[in-house]
Formats: sequence, structure tokens, C-alpha cells
Amino acid sequence: MSSRLGLRLVALLVPVVLLAPAAAHAEKVATTDPAGDVVSLGPTEQGDDDLDNLVPAPENQTADIVRTVVDHAGARLRVRIDLRELGRSRTYFAVLKVRTPAGTFEVETDDLGRRPEVEMTRRSRSVECPRLRAVADRAAARAVITIPTSCLGAPRWVQVGAGVASLETVAAADGTEQIVVFADDAHRAGTVRDEIVAKGPKVRRG
Repeated sequence: MSSRLGLRLVALLVPVVLLAPAAAHAEKVATTDPAGDVVSLGPTEQGDDDLDNLVPAPENQTADIVRTVVDHAGARLRVRIDLRELGRSRTYFAVLKVRTPAGTFEVETDDLGRRPEVEMTRRSRSVECPRLRAVADRAAARAVITIPTSCLGAPRWVQVGAGVASLETVAAADGTEQIVVFADDAHRAGTVRDEIVAKGPKVRRG
């Protein structure tokens, strides 16, 4: 094989290698979710946990996740959630499920569109993580949650699930107050499950 032919083959093969699926090996993975796949649960009366009447709510934009980016670096795990719109509701939150080789952690961000407050639990027990933080960017319709990997046990890989929900209070015809929940799962189209979000691909530590 001539050196010129060898160089031509390398030039052809390199783009193929770069375009090959790399979700299980990359340190940064982006996944997309269809726009307009928000669902609503309710309305239900205050204090009622029966949220069985699940219906499409494509007009809702503030709970509508369109893209999730998981960046797994050595010292921190950064999860970016892109929405069609970032709203102002106080009862507005994001939930992450972070699966690692050692177990699963849950990270919940409250007051998402205002001053996000974030906490982490494992097996329903609080996990102290001083540098855990969440930042909301309303202009970019984006929330970014940063988790020090030391709080997760410095895992060699993670799988992240993400969901967003907002609660709105509406008045029924008889004057009673009812709650409508708008929700979207970043890795499911047009459906949500009670307290369970679908996990994305494995992302190895970069």
C-alpha cells in the first residue's frame, strides 16, 4: 500500500470513528426530548393524591424539556436541562435520578424559575454536599445542576434521568381550589410515571 493511499484511508476512516455511537464512553452526552409532550395530571382537590387522569398538554411550555446534557468531568457532574420556556411559578421543580455503580441518588431542585434550592438524597436520606448548586437562566430557558462527584462516591460512570413539573392552583365551578400538575420526563415522550424518571445513557467519567 502506498503512503498516499494509506493517508486517504485514514482520512476516510477518522470521520466514521468520530460519528460512531459514543454514549457509553463519552464524558459529555446530549439527549433530546420531543417538544409538546407535556402531560397534565389533575385537576384534583387540595390534599388529594389521586392523579390518575393523565392528559396531553402540548400548549404548556414551562415544563417542556427539549434537551438534556450530562457532562461527567473528574471533579463534578453537570446536568443541563433545556426547556421551551423557564417559568416563574414557585411550585416549579426539577428532579434528577443519578445512578452510579454504588447506587442511585436523587437530586431535587425547588423554586426552579426564581432562586433554585437544591438538595440530594439517597435511599430517602439526606446527603450533605456543600458545593451542590443549581442555576436558572430564564433568558436561555435553561437550568444547570452541578454535583461534586465526591458526593456521589467519585463514580466511573453515571446514568441520569430528569423530569420537570409545575403545579398550578385553579378554581373549580363550585369554588373549591384544585391543583393541576404539568410534567415532562426527559427520556419519555408524552408520559410520566409516579416518582420514576427514565434514565439516559451511561456517561463515563472524562
